Amino acid sequence: MFATLAKLALAATDPIELHGSGTTNPSKLYWQAMDLMMARAKIPLHMTYRAVGSSTGQAEFVGASNTPAGTPYTHFGSGDIPMTTANFDALGAAKMLHIPFAVSAIAIFHSVPAADNAGQPLNLDACTLAKIFRGKIASWEDAAIKALNPSLKISGAPAIKLAHRTYGSSSTAGTTEYLKTACPTEWEIDAGSTVDWPATGNAVEGSGGMTTFIRDNAYAIGYLDAGHGTSEGLSEVALTNAAGKKVTSTDADIGEAANQKVSSMPADATSADWSNVNLYNMPGDTTWPIAVMSYLYVRQELSAMNPGTASLLRAFLNMILSEEGQELATGFGFAGLPSTVLEKSKAAVGQLTMPAGVTEFTFETGTQAGTGAGEYVISGKRRSFAEYERSVFDGRIQDLQAKVTMLEEQLEKSSVFELHGSGTTNPSKFFWQTMDLFEDRSRHPIYMTYRGVGSSTGQAEFVGETNVPANTAFNHFGSGDIPMSAANFAKLGDRKMVHIPFAVGAIAIFHSVPAAQRDNKAIDLEPCLLAKIFAGTITEWDHPDIKAANTHLAVPAGTKIKVAHRKEGSSSTSGTTEYLDTACKAEWSDKGKTTGSTVEWAAGMNEVQGSGGMASFIAANEYAIGYLDAGHGQSEGFAEVALRNKDDVFITSAEANIGAAATSALGAEPSPIPAADADWSAVNLYDMTGPKTWPITMFSYFYVEKDMSRMHRRTAALLHAFITYTLSAEGQTALTEFAFSKLPSEMLTYNTATIATITWPANMEMYEFEIDTQRGHGSREHVLSVKRRSFTEYQQDALHTQIAALQAGECPPARVEYVDVACPTAAATGSGGGDGDGDSASTIAVIGLIVAVLALLGAGFAVFKATKKPYAPQRDSPTPAIEGNVPGNPIST
Repeated sequence: MFATLAKLALAATDPIELHGSGTTNPSKLYWQAMDLMMARAKIPLHMTYRAVGSSTGQAEFVGASNTPAGTPYTHFGSGDIPMTTANFDALGAAKMLHIPFAVSAIAIFHSVPAADNAGQPLNLDACTLAKIFRGKIASWEDAAIKALNPSLKISGAPAIKLAHRTYGSSSTAGTTEYLKTACPTEWEIDAGSTVDWPATGNAVEGSGGMTTFIRDNAYAIGYLDAGHGTSEGLSEVALTNAAGKKVTSTDADIGEAANQKVSSMPADATSADWSNVNLYNMPGDTTWPIAVMSYLYVRQELSAMNPGTASLLRAFLNMILSEEGQELATGFGFAGLPSTVLEKSKAAVGQLTMPAGVTEFTFETGTQAGTGAGEYVISGKRRSFAEYERSVFDGRIQDLQAKVTMLEEQLEKSSVFELHGSGTTNPSKFFWQTMDLFEDRSRHPIYMTYRGVGSSTGQAEFVGETNVPANTAFNHFGSGDIPMSAANFAKLGDRKMVHIPFAVGAIAIFHSVPAAQRDNKAIDLEPCLLAKIFAGTITEWDHPDIKAANTHLAVPAGTKIKVAHRKEGSSSTSGTTEYLDTACKAEWSDKGKTTGSTVEWAAGMNEVQGSGGMASFIAANEYAIGYLDAGHGQSEGFAEVALRNKDDVFITSAEANIGAAATSALGAEPSPIPAADADWSAVNLYDMTGPKTWPITMFSYFYVEKDMSRMHRRTAALLHAFITYTLSAEGQTALTEFAFSKLPSEMLTYNTATIATITWPANMEMYEFEIDTQRGHGSREHVLSVKRRSFTEYQQDALHTQIAALQAGECPPARVEYVDVACPTAAATGSGGGDGDGDSASTIAVIGLIVAVLALLGAGFAVFKATKKPYAPQRDSPTPAIEGNVPGNPIST
């Protein structure tokens, strides 16, 4: 008797079990619904779901391989495709129900860099996609792809890296059946969960494998359930739907496909073969073309099932189709069922044949006194502590996320925004001046630096081959007076860059032959004569070829030419040697001489470091000759060689129109200017036509990443503003003060188009410039206002005005604060008498000017030291904008 009572007691506490298997897509929805039901039940329940894929779910539901055969392994199955005809037929007399419970989307994802398509979505229609997935289109530069994407510019014709699932999956079925539906002429093979993929495809396992492949391989393409791919941050293809509209799954109406289909669904949920039911390429402007219904597979005849399990199965179905269940589904990326389909599914649940005497589970939502305490009541008033804690944690996490967001905003507002670059020395003074202006004109503290290290070093630091991690830039931008070399461009690999020319400069040849020995005239050298000097073929100033071209030259016999050249790689070396090879190949490359930023010079020549070293050598050594950027040499007062240009005119850079070379190049047919993200290594402005054209003319460039989407948004905004200012009327005028020439208007237009192709951070707020007073608006954080100035800048401007007045012999218009400058007297300007006092007065005026300058510099330095913004690291929480890696500091991208 006691044994019988024990068995009865044990039986009373045995849990009611329910088990299912199938598609992975709704697995998290099922697990959550099961957890909720088990927590809300009064009697013990044990519910599980195995996420094994739609094909396996169907096989286990049919149970053809079970013992006895035809016995299901589980109580229900699930799939994102209807039961196949083969599996449906295998059921024999056993009827089953298709119960749609949600609508989802299969989407096409890719890893073509956003910058390659000007930040636009990649567009594909069904037939082009079919050709890609069949291997008929193997390159992203294929004409069919480019016709759908006019802004797509990919250099090097990279191969398409196609990814597909290894085992049968509903996403494979959905994708291939869509292609067969929408473009049967190109998808001539079978469709389904397993297909014959081209040999060039890459097999991946599961949704996780697909995600990893697309994320880790540039120029890849594959298919995923839309919610999964979107949550992973993958880029989605915009597909052309049946209405001819380009849509992505995120902006399309996923559920509308089911609405369009409901009228043609089988009327009998139990006896009909649903294998041809699909939502592919349904009509509607906003309809997504690869929509799929997710199904529960249930045997209609449950009379032989354990009554408790049968009751729990029906309760589970009702839970998924309830308002709460449909809301849960949307939280996992599904679209809820349209009401018309939902009612059809609920009616199907009502067709289940239940065991005799079954006790049905019911649901308590509002309090039902007494009734809610029943054993077969799933009560919302019962909860597990784990579920309660989870909901509390969810609330706390949301609260913390809000607080973190607020703190990040506050931290960002209190941090210093940074921008760092390196490269050519030639524009460094302009860069430093502009950066000072930005720091003075910004309401928010910013910190900007530029290292003048030469074009070659600037390129190397932009490529970042030696950085940690490798191939990450040391700085936010680079700069050079030469295009990125072909070798460095190749090292960038999948990283895309753009060249942005911002000024036209000149390399000039300077010398130190005494003026008296050349009759105060320029020394004329045609290209081949200059090539012989730099090649070491001509070594004396009185060489007959030099004398023949300069009859006025009277140097002592045998006077040696002291040739100076740069030691480290430099753009001026590159410009000079490439000009010599362009203008006189016979005396340069034909004689074995090389070109570039670093070359082999003849023995006995003089090696100098940097532009400063070149200037010092020419200044310290008579009969020297060397090359310098024209503005630098002119500012040093060096004598300049007159070069013969393409139009056979001897001219110095001071006399020439430097910008004319760029105008000549832009007007050439075909244009030597390539696409902005192409290899520019062959671009040069050497020996262009025009009577006033200088023959050694060069663009100065910004080197900029084309995809800036992962750069700190504040830094990216600063870089955008810095480039924009440099190309503005104010910036171009400022460049002329440093002996550069303005860009032709055609080149400015070209640059504007280039900047538009750069992919900037999605949440970047661009800087604006206040020139005239904009009341209120000019006080915003992202406004660089000329109405803000530092006192040092003000003093410098005032001093420039006073110096100009004194040089003109005029009285300065006003005193500079803290500095009094005496007006020159009439005697000082030479307009008075001739008793010698004029010289004395002039001397006093000059001394007064020097004292004024020194006083101002001292005051300016003190102000600068007092007001220079301190360095503080800018952080984009939790990753710093520049990390302290060794040996370099890679940009946090």
